[in-house]
Amino acid sequence: MNSWKFIALIFCLTFGYSALSQDKDIPFDKRLFEDQKEAFETAAKEINLGDFYFFDGRDEFLMEALSHFEKAQKFNPHSSILNYKIGICYLYSSNKSESLKYLEFAHNVNPDLDIDLKFYLAQAYQLVGNFETAIQYYKLYQTLIPENDKNQQRYVAKKIAESRTGIELMESPIRVWVDNLGDSINSEYSEFSPVISADNRVLFYTARRPDSQGQKTDRLGNYFEDIYYSVRHSEEKWAAAQNIGAPINTESHDATVGVAPDGKSILTYQGLSSKNGDILITKQNEDGTWEEPKSLGVGVNSKHHESSATLSFDEKTLFFVSDQPGGYGQHDIYVSIWNEKKQTWGKAKNLGPQINTDFEEMGVFFHADSKTLYFSSDGHKNMGGLDVFKSIYDSDLEEWSTPENIGYPINTPDDDIYFVVTGNSRYAYYSSNRPGGFGEKDIYKITFLGPKKNPALPSPATTLATIPKKEMEFLTLSKGETSFLLTGQIIDGETGKGMPGKLYIINAQTNERVQKIDTYPDGSFSAVLSPGQQYALTAAGKYFSIVSQILSTDEYFINQEKKLDFVLYRPSTDTSSGHSFALRNIYFGFDQTNLDYSAFGSQAQVELDLLADLLHKNPTIIIELGGHTDRRGANGYNEELSNNRAFIAKQYLVDKGIAEERIKMKGYGETQPEVPWEVIKELKDKKAREEAHQRNRRTVITILSQ
Repeated sequence: MNSWKFIALIFCLTFGYSALSQDKDIPFDKRLFEDQKEAFETAAKEINLGDFYFFDGRDEFLMEALSHFEKAQKFNPHSSILNYKIGICYLYSSNKSESLKYLEFAHNVNPDLDIDLKFYLAQAYQLVGNFETAIQYYKLYQTLIPENDKNQQRYVAKKIAESRTGIELMESPIRVWVDNLGDSINSEYSEFSPVISADNRVLFYTARRPDSQGQKTDRLGNYFEDIYYSVRHSEEKWAAAQNIGAPINTESHDATVGVAPDGKSILTYQGLSSKNGDILITKQNEDGTWEEPKSLGVGVNSKHHESSATLSFDEKTLFFVSDQPGGYGQHDIYVSIWNEKKQTWGKAKNLGPQINTDFEEMGVFFHADSKTLYFSSDGHKNMGGLDVFKSIYDSDLEEWSTPENIGYPINTPDDDIYFVVTGNSRYAYYSSNRPGGFGEKDIYKITFLGPKKNPALPSPATTLATIPKKEMEFLTLSKGETSFLLTGQIIDGETGKGMPGKLYIINAQTNERVQKIDTYPDGSFSAVLSPGQQYALTAAGKYFSIVSQILSTDEYFINQEKKLDFVLYRPSTDTSSGHSFALRNIYFGFDQTNLDYSAFGSQAQVELDLLADLLHKNPTIIIELGGHTDRRGANGYNEELSNNRAFIAKQYLVDKGIAEERIKMKGYGETQPEVPWEVIKELKDKKAREEAHQRNRRTVITILSQ
């Protein structure tokens, strides 16, 4: 709070009793409670204790002040001064809407109690969405502001603008469901700062609970922050959340600030106060445990407060929030690029005035589409407190779009922060203090809905809550969204169960690596990809065979979810002799045998490297490299061509240290097509025919013996 406000308030509380109207306002005067001396003295003591914290000037002590004021309030609920102080305390609490009834009482019985009463009352009306009344009181308060207090004049003008924005946004609400995640996630304590994997499968969040790692509390009795997680096993049901434990959680404050889209890297905040603290990163091991968190280094962390961060899909770009000197406002958003050569994060760069303002920017989240940035701000066109905004990066212009308020009811007149979106943009998560919750703050899921099926609602009284959910269709958050979600699992062919492995994704048209994914322990994976591309996919498991395929996509894939599973076998089992698997991405252009060994990210090189690794791990097996062509060209020529292709693949493996006698090779030409000519000739689309021919141009690995 501003110090001059407290000076005025102290004056009022000391000398203002003469102005009170005794028929409605009952001050704490012992002469009025002669027959209740003991109870009066107890209540007066509580007020004195409350004042000690109230006039400290630090917002975090107002809850302690409130606890004492409310005890005194039970004895005498009719004091305008006490109601005024309770109203102010609630304005700085997590339950701000409670402030209105206390401030209204104070204003009704003693409107001239304090110069700032109308200012606080206006804020209370704004917080409950009564924007018209809020504007009236802000304007009344404007007439009371000293002429030389330019900062307060500008601030009140901003609050009026926020209220007008609130009216505008509430007149055009977006169609969403906001659902509490239930008691498997939420508790009577505070849950906040959710982060979600792109496939909407793993949720991490921060909570203050008795089972925290150090079981410590701050001086206000709140438990230190710890990180919890939950895995979604079905469409809706989340497993009971668990404390993630050491080494991520420590005896200090540990909070979630970001997660990699695959859920395998977590960004955490560690510190003892809001004035300092660093961002750390931890990665998940193959066995499901977590590495010791490490600092992101001096390129990101400073002597100041770094409170939030988010990684790009390839984990090479980091956006984070800091109040380090040289910014545009209080906390700003910065970006740092990973230096592959130095293995460090580069020097941070402020995102500039298009994103940052002279107020707060917090809770940054970079979507898996690699272009949309979500963040909270009270400096852009907001309706009160921190609102969630989004901005889209134009790589051609190398600039961010004007931040757009994502709308009501996601945004409210209170703080809305730590907003994260799933890879397919159908869902989002954030923490909020809403009626009917389990505790102070709960985690909520937002479902974005499509247009109504009926052209109009049945009656003006019909609300969104009365419309059956089954009539809604999903809608992406961004109208310009051009992505789809690839999900699936790597499966052990012998047991039928999922197993950990790696998935390589390369753009088959540009030969550039899109992503390398380390799956979850159960083999599941997810990736956000762009429609209209052809992808070469290769799955591998430790001591297991290799499976690959080509995925061709078009506009049909936009905002869809495509599921692909990969079944792998151990080549050294008793039943493995005779087993074969196709390496579809050691492919060749029509009438070509060349493999570009030097091309970075070449899928052919990836698959042959994986095959070489497989042969090193299974030193007794002997394989056949079978080269296959499509039917175009003469039979004899195709057989020779396929032999040449098999020879090139063999030579690559020999260069990798595989004994030549372990590799047999044979050219099958066009004799064993995967897609028969009868099928190909019926395909009317030229692109589809070429893809079918490409499937026939493949290399098949057959295990001849162990």
